[in-house]
Amino acid sequence: MARRCTICGRGVRVGSSISHADNVSKRRFRINLQRVRVKMGGEIKRILVCTRCLHAGKVKKIQ
Repeated sequence: MARRCTICGRGVRVGSSISHADNVSKRRFRINLQRVRVKMGGEIKRILVCTRCLHAGKVKKIQ
């Protein structure tokens, strides 16, 4: 399963890790994904959603 938000499609971002000696190496910024139970198309599914979508109200969780 890809580490991507099902709603907005956000995924891993790439940046640089810079040491005290100013050495630069690549690193990955992983997004905060939550496994959420959602009603989609009349049935209950468990999907990965980023917290940005949860806070924005794009997804309604069910218990």
